[in-house]
Amino acid sequence: MLSGANSFAALNPPSLRCVDVKANGDVELSWVIPPDPTAIFDSYNIYYSTTFAGPYNIVGTVNIYAQNTFLHAGANAQTQAGFYYMVTVSDAPAYQYSSPSDTLSTMMLTALNPLNGTAPLSWNALHVPALATSGVYSVYYEFPAGVWNAAGTTSLNSFLDTIDICNSQINFRIEQSDASGCISVSAIDGDIYQNIIPPERPVLDSVSVDPVSQNAVIGWEPSSSGDTEGYIIYLFTGVWTPIDTVWGINTTWYENLTSAADASSESYCVAALDSCATTSPLTPGHTTIHLSNTVDACNRTVNLSWNAYTGFSGISEYIIYYSENGGTWSVLDLVSSSTLSYEALNMDNDSTYCFFVSAISLSGDTSSSNTSCAFVDFPELPSYVYIYHASVNTDGSVYLKWVNDRNVYVLGYSLQRSTSPDGPWTSIDYKTYTATAEYVFTDNDANANLHSVYYRVAVIDSCSNEAMYSDTARTIFLKGEPLDDLTNELFWNDFEGWPTGAQEYRLYRMIDNVPDPAPVAVFTPGLEYTLDDVASFYLSYGLFTYRLEGIEASGNPLGYSDTTLSNQIDIQQLPRLFIANAFSPTGYNKTFCPFGVYIDHTSYSFIIFNELGEEMFNTKDFFECWDGTNDGAPAPCGVYHYILHLTLPGDQQFTKRGHITLIR
Repeated sequence: MLSGANSFAALNPPSLRCVDVKANGDVELSWVIPPDPTAIFDSYNIYYSTTFAGPYNIVGTVNIYAQNTFLHAGANAQTQAGFYYMVTVSDAPAYQYSSPSDTLSTMMLTALNPLNGTAPLSWNALHVPALATSGVYSVYYEFPAGVWNAAGTTSLNSFLDTIDICNSQINFRIEQSDASGCISVSAIDGDIYQNIIPPERPVLDSVSVDPVSQNAVIGWEPSSSGDTEGYIIYLFTGVWTPIDTVWGINTTWYENLTSAADASSESYCVAALDSCATTSPLTPGHTTIHLSNTVDACNRTVNLSWNAYTGFSGISEYIIYYSENGGTWSVLDLVSSSTLSYEALNMDNDSTYCFFVSAISLSGDTSSSNTSCAFVDFPELPSYVYIYHASVNTDGSVYLKWVNDRNVYVLGYSLQRSTSPDGPWTSIDYKTYTATAEYVFTDNDANANLHSVYYRVAVIDSCSNEAMYSDTARTIFLKGEPLDDLTNELFWNDFEGWPTGAQEYRLYRMIDNVPDPAPVAVFTPGLEYTLDDVASFYLSYGLFTYRLEGIEASGNPLGYSDTTLSNQIDIQQLPRLFIANAFSPTGYNKTFCPFGVYIDHTSYSFIIFNELGEEMFNTKDFFECWDGTNDGAPAPCGVYHYILHLTLPGDQQFTKRGHITLIR
């Protein structure tokens, strides 16, 4: 029997897992029940001491095997530590006691108050080392009374909580969960805490001027402090002056409804405000861009100037925008970060232009200036100035006619000349405004027989500026030279200045100063070259005079229809002589005289002498020839000498001496 009874071994102790300190100081223990396959369980004994070293006393017995909790009433665990372990009692056949369980301690929390807006917390562990089944510590604070809020978690036995409550009693407790599902709860400790830590200051993004209201608008990133209640807006008035408060941690935009940012630049900064009315340090200030303009009526420009934006860590560029007469905004130009002025050109008269400038930071943030508008009222200009006639006279002077819009007053008009379309231009005549519709002028110094000449009219406005120019007129320059094949080569340029161009060009020619009213050729615009065959005019003196006439094409928008003449040129074909060296009055060549083309007959003389120097023949008629007689009698055969005299072009005297053989 004894040996049979001794076969029953003692049960294992419970696995004590959690110690939960109640608000009234009672302690609730939780455990995992041990196996009892032979049903010999009798009870669980709970031992308790206020010190780890003991002595330990039984504070409770649990007779129900499946029960896994026990409440130790009156433990006063809110003010003193408690240490617990458990033993399992079995009764087969006699009472047997298990070994003790792990000894667990209540967690005693110490909450310090260093009066700096923080709560340093520390506590003891349930067991050293920590139970393998224990989790991390969860920290809770009580505010308001009866409401517990999570403050954070830690694997350490300490925690630093930042106070975000103004001035109130705040209690703390620690919880540690176990894998079995129970939770250990510490004693409660607390104090009256004050939040004296200022909130983190926000980040001021930019300050701009609203395009509609022209008020300053401010944008920032919210404070990272969770107890932020709002933001204080400051305006610099010599010192930073608070002007308004906006509420809500996520309120990050403000418009100053009393702003004067359209009149001058303004500087702003922001501070965060927490629930205790504690303010953060001020953000660095940002200063708006103030844009102004002046209209330079005489230079026909709008000059812009602005102050540098301050507040960004760096500026990459300024973008200038403009709008004309309330139209859409367009980019006018981009300038460097060091440029604070700009000259706007090519403005339309009688228009309202508005401008604003946008600063672009290195990180891409933007700030826009106020809108600055200007009505552009430049000196009025005529609707047109037009040179409709520029014709070359035979002496190389140029006769000009031009018209203007006489309904618009200006100081005057400057007629200008150049030998190149790109200038330089020389003023050759000035007309003071007299409400005359048409002006004429002869340019006696044009030398248009040497080259083409360009003309334009400059309008002199009330600022004495050359404010606009007429079309540019170009005279026709004709040039040419004789060729050996009895042709004359001619070159010219088309007339320039007619709005619809030329219809045709007519070439006129005089021979030996005898005019021909009909053109010898008609050319289309752009040809600018021809060869004139003059071989059939060999009996002339060889002087060919040319002039080109341009005919304006129809459709001139001002209703004009004009013609123009080029310079006049003379081309002299050189005389050509052919003189035989023998003749026979009884043979084929019965007479002897020079033959030639383009000879000036009026200066011609021809004398023949015999070997003795006696004159045999004398004539001034180019077409009279010697028939080989002298005083009506046949002259003897032999060699005779002659003298031929001509006046060549350019009044050059030409004399030729030679001999002729008379054969019978």
